[in-house]
Amino acid sequence: MRLKLILSLTGTILAFFGLNFIVPIIVGLYMGEEYLDIFWMFGIPMIMSLSLGTFLHYYFYSEPDIRNREAFLLVTVIWILMVIVGSLPFIASERLELMSYEIGIAGAVFESMSGLSTTGATVFDLESSNPVNISQYNQGYFDAPKSLLLWRSQTQWLGGMGIIVLATIVFSRLFGGGIQVLQAEMPGTGITRLKPQMAQTARLLWSIYFFMTLVEILLLFILSDMPLYDAICNSFSTVSTGGFSPQRDSIGSYDSSLAIGIVTFFMLISGINFVILYYLFNNLFDFSKKLSERIKRSFKLLRENDELSFYMSMVLFSLSLIFVNLILNTDNTSSNFSNFLHASFQTVSLLTGTGFTTTNYMSWPQMSIFVLLLAMFMGGCAGSTTGGIKMVRIMLLFKALKRELILVIHPRAVIKLRIGDKVLDEGLFRNVGVFFFIFIILFLLGALVTLYLEGNNTNIGVIDGISISLSCLANIGPGIGVIGPTETYGAFGDPTLLFLSFLMMLGRLEIITVLLLFFPDTYRD
Repeated sequence: MRLKLILSLTGTILAFFGLNFIVPIIVGLYMGEEYLDIFWMFGIPMIMSLSLGTFLHYYFYSEPDIRNREAFLLVTVIWILMVIVGSLPFIASERLELMSYEIGIAGAVFESMSGLSTTGATVFDLESSNPVNISQYNQGYFDAPKSLLLWRSQTQWLGGMGIIVLATIVFSRLFGGGIQVLQAEMPGTGITRLKPQMAQTARLLWSIYFFMTLVEILLLFILSDMPLYDAICNSFSTVSTGGFSPQRDSIGSYDSSLAIGIVTFFMLISGINFVILYYLFNNLFDFSKKLSERIKRSFKLLRENDELSFYMSMVLFSLSLIFVNLILNTDNTSSNFSNFLHASFQTVSLLTGTGFTTTNYMSWPQMSIFVLLLAMFMGGCAGSTTGGIKMVRIMLLFKALKRELILVIHPRAVIKLRIGDKVLDEGLFRNVGVFFFIFIILFLLGALVTLYLEGNNTNIGVIDGISISLSCLANIGPGIGVIGPTETYGAFGDPTLLFLSFLMMLGRLEIITVLLLFFPDTYRD
């Protein structure tokens, strides 16, 4: 393990992360916030990041390409450092009494981790007895500086595709080992080289990511009459499947069917493998071919992708169950259109782990709530910004189950498992099985620890503990029970918040990356 190389690359990425504070600084100045307040919230963290990052980069400068085990360590270390630096604006805002929420250091770390891991869980209370900015609070916004609320959403946007991937574009020193860093952040997700150099691959993926964000901002601002500031914040959180909104009532606060439809669409496509989206965009914008040919080829591309078909099937199946259940519910007085709109939104939101809300789904029938709970396990496609188990793993488990049932009847049969026309390696199924086992164990252990840490909290029962653990490990944010759509994590103690922050990091880095750090062999050459 070449620690000198790790420190050098850590400094490089940390310095780049510090540059991102420029955005909330500009927004804060435009919004008329005090210069000194902006300096303490964002200026100090930016100076610290740039100074420390530059020192580490040059003092420990090293040329060799990064190896797999070093990439795993780099991703985890830099993620922790970014969370710490990202928490400083929240700490400064509280100390300067710029917001009405008393979150403490643990709460600031939790909020920062929730952002960078695209979880969307918050310690900001939905109700405030002593708002600092009454006019802003009465408009439905969280009672905190708007520059800080933008920073919350911006951390999700950066964490969505991964700050490590973004760094491979800017710093050529990572080009040789860039693929290892990307796979360390999203192991087993099928990320491949779209171009000969990893830098080109990362650039293409981030170009699509940026394009989707820009299009959603324009659609929300122009078509749904959402304020530009809100459109930017919500778009940052949508394409990253994060879920932070500047409004306390999330997307439901805008009371716009068009806004709900636009956000639902972008949450849905953000759950698709970005490699597939690249090929799709590349085909649609290939003007050397006729439009009809491009459309036909695009449909063929989408139809032939097994994981995408499975993903859409799970969305439609979950949505159908909830929609029918709402219609048949005698206590439900909403129209069929309203039922379909909210059922579609909440299904896609929780299945992709975005966590936006438009309604209090805890008032829905118990079966609908249970379907949403199951959807929280799934996540989107591999290579997307979503959390959860991922559709490809669930699909492979079903394929393995089907084969085992056939082998019971025909024990001598030779059955090759495939995705499309590709025969899969048997080792892949072992990896998927191990991941699923670890996920379930950590999910149950997380519920156990949460219930222990919150033992004195009489409002938390067994189901609440399960929901809290799943919501953090699967990077969802809201859940059921005490963390439902009308509640936050603000009532939990500091030890609980720090433990849940660790669960969020495990889920964001796909568990294996972090667990490898606890094995001594990882550090031996």
